Amino acid sequence: MSALAVDDEPTVFWDGNDAAERIAQWQVAVGWRDAWGTVGAAAGNGSSGRHVVKHVLEPLRVAPEGVHFTDCLPTYFVKAGPRSQGDRIRSVYGPFAAASGLPSAELPSRPQETDLVRRAVAEEGDELRRQIVDSGAPRIVTLGQEAADVLAALSGAQRLRLTRGGSYGEPQGVRLGGRRIEWIPLTHPGNRTPAWVVRHEEWAKAVEP
Repeated sequence: MSALAVDDEPTVFWDGNDAAERIAQWQVAVGWRDAWGTVGAAAGNGSSGRHVVKHVLEPLRVAPEGVHFTDCLPTYFVKAGPRSQGDRIRSVYGPFAAASGLPSAELPSRPQETDLVRRAVAEEGDELRRQIVDSGAPRIVTLGQEAADVLAALSGAQRLRLTRGGSYGEPQGVRLGGRRIEWIPLTHPGNRTPAWVVRHEEWAKAVEP
């Protein structure tokens, strides 16, 4: 892994199109010094946002400007293990920060799936309900199993396990704020397992006009 997380993305499912401009602003904000080397956008910046537009919104014939995006839990987590973000912070940034007189850094590790869902419901449940109700949106698309589990918990619906079977992406009905909302449960754009990629592409072709 050659990238190191330094800030939150500016919006949920950001497309990365203004990465260079934002990096320049960030460098000014943190007082970047030429002696520290160069900095640029990671290869994956904005990839999830671009994927959502092309492979979720376009098949549903919805423009990004007409969508309310949100996170179930607005916290940046890092995965554990060698060459992970957490490892890079300790092994690369840590020594650099100590030698340069800069603050140390630490990012929280990603919880297990059930813990993430539990925290999202407990910590953000009221806010998520408010967002859904205030949006007035007739349709909700969840991306990934955790998001599907959170919506089921918030609405009192039965838990739906995402599978690659024939019912993948099939609209469901949930009730929130006293009204019925169409729910489309899809896989997360970060899931690039070949079998899931193929199944999602099949869904996209089936819903396109």
